[in-house]
Amino acid sequence: MRAIVVDDELPALQSMVRLLERHQVEVVAKFQNPKDVLNGLEDIEADAAFVDIEMPELNGLELAALLQSAKPRLQIVFVTAYEQYALEAFELAALDYLLKPLQTSRLDVTIKRLQMNRPVADSRTEARVALCLFHGLGILRESGETAELPWRTTKAKEVFAYLLHAGDKATSKDELIDRIWPDAEPDKAVTYLHTNVYHIRQTLKNERLPLSLEYKDGKYRLICPPGTRIDAKTWEKELKDAEEDAAEAYRLLLDVYRGDYLETEAYLWAESERERLRAIWLERAQAVAERMEQSGEYSQAISMHQRILFRFPESESSYFGLMRLFGKLGNATEVSNYYDKLVRMLDEDFGIRPNGKITSWYSAWNDSRAL
Repeated sequence: MRAIVVDDELPALQSMVRLLERHQVEVVAKFQNPKDVLNGLEDIEADAAFVDIEMPELNGLELAALLQSAKPRLQIVFVTAYEQYALEAFELAALDYLLKPLQTSRLDVTIKRLQMNRPVADSRTEARVALCLFHGLGILRESGETAELPWRTTKAKEVFAYLLHAGDKATSKDELIDRIWPDAEPDKAVTYLHTNVYHIRQTLKNERLPLSLEYKDGKYRLICPPGTRIDAKTWEKELKDAEEDAAEAYRLLLDVYRGDYLETEAYLWAESERERLRAIWLERAQAVAERMEQSGEYSQAISMHQRILFRFPESESSYFGLMRLFGKLGNATEVSNYYDKLVRMLDEDFGIRPNGKITSWYSAWNDSRAL
């Protein structure tokens, strides 16, 4: 087993190194200045980090979050003279918590825990995963149920959502901070980012999801294994492939599009993608409704226009489509109902009347009923 040791007090640092070596633990690096750890971290391969909590400038709790952000498999053991930090330490998913002065018997227990918890392949890991961005961020289980992951913080959830949104594009620290913590002080924002990246990695690990968070050349990227489905991206591709298949497009528009892109989240950065997908949905829904009307599939065309109005209540063309369809079915009440709704909507929202084509059709329809 390989370990690093961090303690700003030299006697304590040397003592911990000696104790670990007696337990056949190879100490690959030792540091008095916690900031030096971060500078050389990429070149260090270790299984565990023994970290003092009370250190100037950068305390052990902050350092641990940064360490596991960069090295998610690194196991943390806190070493301190202050017992009051125990709860916060374990909230950071530390493997153990040792009190100074160290007792050999207690260190024995920690070493055994480290050996038992060394990462191994998890046969329970799901081979495929489906992620949901329509309506809200979630995961589609094999049972068909959509569930939200148990995020430790709302910011961890947002960082994950942004990286998922970015797809294969690697995202720099600066971009993430600018999007997620635009008003935070620079030093604090970096700490916030590292802490929440750590929480993301822990969530993915605890939920046994075959996703990983890559950090390379100062940029983050969410790695999804082959076969991963992301509903918004899959939906757009399948809708394009269903160019000539109205029935399949109907299913994709009504059943798969469960809600607008991340509509339950107040993410400003998601607005442009949300509006882009909404525009695609509206254009295709109107085309499908028209094709179904032309082919005599009135019931499906009515359902499509009604769904359009649910998402786009100002869609004048769908009011008109419903008027035509109910006219063909001989349902005069619904024709008048939708015309009156259209008149009220246009008057209240825009202060205008329906366009000439609609009023002419409605007038002609009324005249035909009087004959």
